[in-house]
Amino acid sequence: MHTVRTLGMLGISLLSFTIANAAHAQSAVSEGSDGEEIVVTGQRASQKRAIEAKRDAIGILDVAAADEMGRLPDRNVSEVVEHLPAVGVTYDQGEGRYVAIRGVPSNLNGYTLNGMEIGNPDGTTRSLPLDIVSGQLLNRVEVAKVKTADMDGQGIGGAINLVSQTAFDFKEAFAFSASAKAGYQELNKKVPVQGDASLAARFGADEQFGLVLGVSYSYRDFNSEGFYPDNWKPDARFARGGTPDNIKYTEYSLARRRLGGTGSFDWHPSDRQTFYVRGLYSKFTEDEIRPRYRLDFTTTAFTVNPDGLTGFTNGVASSATGTPGSGPERREDLRLDYKAKWLASGMVGGTTDFGGFKLAYEGGYSRNQTLDQFPIWQFRCNPGRVTFDFSEPLYVAKPDAECTANQLQFRQYQYSHQLNDETIWQGKVDGTIDVRDIGFIKFGAKYRNTDRKFDQDTPTWVRASATANRWTLGQYSLGGAAVCVYPDNTGRCFSNGPTFNIPALQAFTAQHLGDALMPLDAATTLANNSLSDFRLKEKVWAGYVMANLTFGAVTVTPGVRYERTSLDDRGNALRGGTAIVPVTVSNSYDDFLPSLIVKIAPSDQVIVRLAYSRSLGRPEYSSLNPGGSISALGTDNSASFGNPDLKPYRADNLDATAEWYFAPGGLFSVGAFAKFIKNPIFSKATALTNATILGVTYPTISVSQPFNADRGDIIGIEAQYQQQFTFLPGLLSGLGVQLTGTLTDSNLKLPNGRTSTFPSQSRYLYGAELFYQRGPVEASIAYHNTGHALLAVGDPSYNDQYNDDLRRLDAKASVAILKGVRIFAEAQNLTDEPTRQYQGGNTNWIIQNERYGRTFYMGVSAKF
Repeated sequence: MHTVRTLGMLGISLLSFTIANAAHAQSAVSEGSDGEEIVVTGQRASQKRAIEAKRDAIGILDVAAADEMGRLPDRNVSEVVEHLPAVGVTYDQGEGRYVAIRGVPSNLNGYTLNGMEIGNPDGTTRSLPLDIVSGQLLNRVEVAKVKTADMDGQGIGGAINLVSQTAFDFKEAFAFSASAKAGYQELNKKVPVQGDASLAARFGADEQFGLVLGVSYSYRDFNSEGFYPDNWKPDARFARGGTPDNIKYTEYSLARRRLGGTGSFDWHPSDRQTFYVRGLYSKFTEDEIRPRYRLDFTTTAFTVNPDGLTGFTNGVASSATGTPGSGPERREDLRLDYKAKWLASGMVGGTTDFGGFKLAYEGGYSRNQTLDQFPIWQFRCNPGRVTFDFSEPLYVAKPDAECTANQLQFRQYQYSHQLNDETIWQGKVDGTIDVRDIGFIKFGAKYRNTDRKFDQDTPTWVRASATANRWTLGQYSLGGAAVCVYPDNTGRCFSNGPTFNIPALQAFTAQHLGDALMPLDAATTLANNSLSDFRLKEKVWAGYVMANLTFGAVTVTPGVRYERTSLDDRGNALRGGTAIVPVTVSNSYDDFLPSLIVKIAPSDQVIVRLAYSRSLGRPEYSSLNPGGSISALGTDNSASFGNPDLKPYRADNLDATAEWYFAPGGLFSVGAFAKFIKNPIFSKATALTNATILGVTYPTISVSQPFNADRGDIIGIEAQYQQQFTFLPGLLSGLGVQLTGTLTDSNLKLPNGRTSTFPSQSRYLYGAELFYQRGPVEASIAYHNTGHALLAVGDPSYNDQYNDDLRRLDAKASVAILKGVRIFAEAQNLTDEPTRQYQGGNTNWIIQNERYGRTFYMGVSAKF
């Protein structure tokens, strides 16, 4: 925290100094304090381009430009946009993945590539995992917070547009860039690698042809150390005010690969005609080994000491041959996960200028796939007496005598195969009429046809009903050595053992699957292989008209967009609890989306924007599934079903911003926003007892289904300050700073009468970056904090789940050793920050603490 306070105080001091020296700074970019000419290149030039794009935008836009992406050690696009104001990122295994804008969940954003919807390779959600795309292959990333009528209606939080490079973006006719780096990871001592290269060229007699080709690759073999209790309940006997009913922890071993490619071919046969073909390909694969320790204890049987922190619960241990005992239950699970995501998008289009009227046309095709396949083994035993100690945030609960491999009896084996396939065909045409001296009128139409299929097979094998055919982990020498898990940085070892001899376990399973030792659970298999499958066809027809008219210092941009959404949904539903039947549901809805933006520029340096807009957020694909899923795990049973009659989110948005461009590369802006959202979607869980589903009676099962709530609202204020201090003397002239901050509040009225905040809405987001560029040296250090946010609404309220604050400190420095060649060093997660989740609004009720350690890189980059 000392670092961020220092950066914050420095930023406040520099801001005061800026106001006093703004006029001097205005001329300092072309001439330094010692009279020498300053050439604006590198990160300074990148920041200047990003600021100019924001300044020239009709709506409210923030931009991360190409060189800026390389300024920080960001691994993917989500971590790039995290440095923009009002953008929060959800991390997965230490890497940014999903993006929330202004407190709105990522599934309600719009995602486009060069203005065309990109689709989503991430299973059954509309949340695009931005860790699949490498920022090094892009020209820039745009985050539009207020959209005009010519943009898609999807995106209550905003729209993220990935803009690819073209040969006409470069000053020179030929450009080549490449970089490579290798690293060191603290937790597992492994060496991650990353590299990228791109080539851009213009050719022809008049350089009328342009070609860009780019490729990127990264490989990271790493560990995460995790602690995951859950199911906290209020209990006055305990000092934390409650207790969970289990403790879980594991060391995940992961190997992630990313391969990306991009291409663009442009032809400008004349000043009035352009044609282009562009494409993007990205593949993300992950192998994961997850042996997990789990201990379930009965809190009602606890003997709690007067300190409220320590105690025990008694039980009878399983026999050495696996015969169950009683009391606390110990589980050892193994999951071997392989996941692959493919994203491929191509488009062809052009423009024709008829003199006073410009026609633009474009067609696109996208194909996205996700393959997720994993076996899961589960073994159980009763360890006997369990003692616990809640003194530390990551508490300890362990048997007095840990189960041996001979006590761990086989309970269940599943092999899950999930395949998501999405194809998108789309086309649009736009016409722009120049209105002499005052602006333009624009109109157009668009059609999108999305076909999404999800198929899941999860056959399930269970322990034999005959006691003589039941077996243990040790009986066939399938156990492995214990391992230490280090979920905090104190050096404490949480011992997980016995684990598994994975090759032996795989061979044994292949030999006995379906025989007397591992019989098939036909009812569960039928449900798992049928209920989750669906095919959704979504068609959207859109048309719009807008104008952009300037009257002196005031520019007015009114517009209206019409979208008709048509859905055909096929799935399998559960009827009467005993039969699975195919179901086809059709639905359609219409939306008129007006917008009005007023841009006031009283001077060249000051811009004020006032805006009203309406936007929508379509339900998740899985929520529209007429079927669902059932998870049966003994006493921990749950089922979820979709609702094809869900209405989309609809939001009326108000925005006001004031922007001061006090110097080249300098910006100070403040904005306020409010979103009034109808039909928010949440899942309602109902606890059933003695429920029979597909012939199986469950003593208890929790059944959830999504529904439309009444309304919600989000209000907030955001600020940004950025400056390059070229007017300072000597070496200090290389300094620069960027500060961002967002304060957000929300209110969601639930059908049961209580209120909640919006999921993914962080009350506060703030970041500070200090950067330096002078001579051969470029460097930066950046701190970013994403405040706690609701993750999922529970019933009752103590089942609400939250992401805790996430603080990251990263740094990068580079030195030019030759013309166009630099060596650099990077450091990621310098504070060894874990990701944390908690329950019930109580930060002591921890349900996740994942630690990834620090990562360091060295590398070289070249640009010619």
